[in-house]
Amino acid sequence: MGEGFEAVDAVPRLLGQQAAAGELTAGLLPLADFFRLQEQFERLGPFGIGVRGRAHSVLLFSRRPVRQLDGATIAVTDETSTTAVLLRLLLEQRYHLTPASYERVSGTSAPQDALLLIGDEALRFQHGNKQYPFEIDLAFEWWLWQHLPFVFAVWAIRSDAAAGIKKQLETALSGTLGKNQSRLDVLAAEHAPSLGIPVEQLTAYLSAFIYRLSKPEEQGIARFKELVDEFHLL
Repeated sequence: MGEGFEAVDAVPRLLGQQAAAGELTAGLLPLADFFRLQEQFERLGPFGIGVRGRAHSVLLFSRRPVRQLDGATIAVTDETSTTAVLLRLLLEQRYHLTPASYERVSGTSAPQDALLLIGDEALRFQHGNKQYPFEIDLAFEWWLWQHLPFVFAVWAIRSDAAAGIKKQLETALSGTLGKNQSRLDVLAAEHAPSLGIPVEQLTAYLSAFIYRLSKPEEQGIARFKELVDEFHLL
C-alpha cells in the first residue's frame, strides 16, 4: 500500500469495529460503518466497491421466495455490516415484510428459513448449495428498487491524519488499483482453486465491480443514507 504502513486483512464488520476502536488509520470501510464514523473519518479519494446490478456474492439463500419471508427467522453472517442493513431495507420497506428475527451467525450451518452470506463465504456456499432453493442477490434487488448502483464500502481515513499521509495513501491506492485492474485474470487464477470457481467465471465476477466511484455511485450512496436515516436503521 504505502511505505511505513502495516496492512491488515479482516472481514468488513471487523474493519468497522477496528475503526471505531481507534485501531485503524485508513481502510476500506463498510458503508454503514462509515456513516456511523463520519465525525472521525473522511473519504479517501473516489475509491470504494460498488456494483451496478448483480454482485453475485451478496446473497440471501432462502427456503422460500423472498415475498414469502414474513415471519421468517433469518441468519445473518457476522462478517457483514452494510449488507445486514440493506437486507432490512429490502425486506421491511420494499416488500413490507416483518421477519420474526435476524440472528447473527458464524458459518453456514444455521438451519434458519434464510441465510445471508457475503464475499468468499457466499461464493463457496453457492457452489455446493443444496439446502436453499432460492438465491436472492441483494445488490440486484436494490438496483430493481432504486435504479441506482449499490456501494458496499468506501476508502476512508481518519480526519485527524496528517495531510501528507492522506495524499500518500490516495496516490498509493490509485496506483494499486490501476495495477490490479490490469491483472484481474491473474488474481482470479490465484484464488479460483480455493473458491471452487472456474478462473473465467471469477475474472468476470471481479470485473463487474466498480472500484473508482463516479456520479451514479455517489447518488446510490446518498439514497442509501437517506433511507437508513428515514427508517432509523443505524
